[in-house]
Amino acid sequence: QNPPANPLLKSLVRDRAESYVLQEKMFSFSGEDFRVRDIHGDEVISVQGGNVNLGGWVIDKLGFKDSRGEKFCSVERRMVALSTCYDVYNAKGDSCVAKIERVLLSAAPKYNFFYEGDMNPFPDFTAEGSFSQRKYTFKNGFGETIARVSRGEEMVRDVDQYQVEVAAGVDAAAILAVAVVIDEDHDEMDSEKREEMERNSKQE
Repeated sequence: QNPPANPLLKSLVRDRAESYVLQEKMFSFSGEDFRVRDIHGDEVISVQGGNVNLGGWVIDKLGFKDSRGEKFCSVERRMVALSTCYDVYNAKGDSCVAKIERVLLSAAPKYNFFYEGDMNPFPDFTAEGSFSQRKYTFKNGFGETIARVSRGEEMVRDVDQYQVEVAAGVDAAAILAVAVVIDEDHDEMDSEKREEMERNSKQE
């Protein structure tokens, strides 16, 4: 895998395969805060989630910081889209550098990642697998597996934890950003299913 020209976080593009743990923070006001640790237990990325109200529209916004606490990108849910779509902005927030989008018409669920956002018609990599079980793989445009994500054992109830394996030369921050979006997206789906089941049970 050749390293991308403009990775989200250059320091996490390694010349060897790496493993990370992506974990929801236990004490979070937004419920959308995460931290990423490497195999040594060092925190390499922190994610702070929140909601932004824009003229009555409430959108999800996730801020990504490196190990020094410096913001390197933000991931914001697009207000108007046919399917789940998040735009990735640079540290200043004045330029869209990538896009994460759930494929609307597909035999199997997929999420695509595009560097340069809407300017790029072809996904740089795709996540596919069993999202309900939180176990899936990432493949590049050549069909090569570049990363794997699997759900780890919950140390605390309702606090998700994932094992993320990333191949050499891959933008690990981009992989982790997609993993966070998938977690958020499917948490919403699970919540909607529970609410629907509760409504149906009350009607019975």
